[in-house]
Amino acid sequence: MRRLVKGDAANIVAIARREFVSRARTRTFVLSTIVLVLVAVAVGLVPVVVGYLNRDSARVAVYVGAPDLHGDPVATLDALLNPPSTQDTSGAAATATKAYTIVKSTDLEADRQRVLDGKLNALVDVERDSRGEAVFTVYTSEPDSSRTALVSRQAATSIAVADRLGRIGLAPSDQAGLFVPPEVTIRSPDLSKPAASSQAMAQDLADMAVIFALEMFLLLAIILYGTWVAQSVVEEKSSRMMEIVLVAASPFQILAGKVLGVSAAALLQFVAVVGATLAALFAEDQVASVILGETGGLSLPSGLTPTVLVAFSVFFVLGFVLYAVLFAAAGSLVSRQEDVNQIVQPMTLMASAGFLISTYSSIGMFDPNASWVVALSWVPFLSPYMMLSRLAAGTAGLLEVVIAVVLLLAMIVLVIWVAARIYSAGVLMYGQKPGVHAMWKALRQAS
Repeated sequence: MRRLVKGDAANIVAIARREFVSRARTRTFVLSTIVLVLVAVAVGLVPVVVGYLNRDSARVAVYVGAPDLHGDPVATLDALLNPPSTQDTSGAAATATKAYTIVKSTDLEADRQRVLDGKLNALVDVERDSRGEAVFTVYTSEPDSSRTALVSRQAATSIAVADRLGRIGLAPSDQAGLFVPPEVTIRSPDLSKPAASSQAMAQDLADMAVIFALEMFLLLAIILYGTWVAQSVVEEKSSRMMEIVLVAASPFQILAGKVLGVSAAALLQFVAVVGATLAALFAEDQVASVILGETGGLSLPSGLTPTVLVAFSVFFVLGFVLYAVLFAAAGSLVSRQEDVNQIVQPMTLMASAGFLISTYSSIGMFDPNASWVVALSWVPFLSPYMMLSRLAAGTAGLLEVVIAVVLLLAMIVLVIWVAARIYSAGVLMYGQKPGVHAMWKALRQAS
């Protein structure tokens, strides 16, 4: 393996600077960075946006056409549509804006027109039939499967039962005890473990979504920027500029410079997106205070721990460098832009395989503790995805991550050596069909 001398470093830096500037100044790079930053800010402010859209409570009117109805249907519907807020650990009830405003209607036809005009979400009409039973009609423009319609049916049942009990002489104070739900304890079949709550399941899903987003970002970066590296090599080969560049720099210097230059452009966009996301998250409280008049505090997903962020940053840089070197070597084997997608397909499939296996093991399609899944998480081409997923799930320790990083670094050194040999011969190969034979020929011809 060749030694890196002072002249090499100067040429590598010069080529990397040229590659970085040529990419960073393109309209595609600038526009994609702006779009990604805006998306990152929007994602960080999702709770504020949702709160703004739901700032006005839905309005439901109740018309009582049965004057002798037992019970208060307005209070019953309000209790069902606006259940009491759950209490926090201190026992104090959380304050929240009611999702529904329940009002009593005095004019059935006028309020039905208000539903048509969109001024009311629903109108509940309570009447008596010929048998003396309470009957209900819900006027709403919402689908019959909407929450308003479903809860209105539930409220109708409660109101009808209370009315029947009142008609047989059971006092309202005695009726209350009939509707108190029994105490039900949910237990895990393994008595040593607590039962899984819906809140815990929702948190697990949120944590998986965070890891999925990080791994998807890595996959897109590898495919997008790796293809840039390959296209850059092909552009210079197709214009015959490669022959001129080889006079001033060696193939190894060109390979290293291109990889470093595009990697720097990718890292710049990565930092911009991550920075915008963090800025939006930390400004969420202040934005909510200005727009909604309330504060919610900073609430980061529990899966986004400092350990996960550091591990992702390391795996992002090393994983991208590993694939970028391969993309550059592959690009040196073709002379036309039309052949780029074909020659980079093996790297794209390999990166996608790591992402899919990691995702499937995270959602339970594959056993994350299976021996073959653990073994694949040590493979450098797959470890940036799978080891990150295992670390977030708690199935991989810090020592395992460190060993995976060491193996990844060793693979990068080996791949650079192999890629440099392919590159040194491939950049001067013109008009040959890309494939395994061309790669083997380049390796044999390399000095």
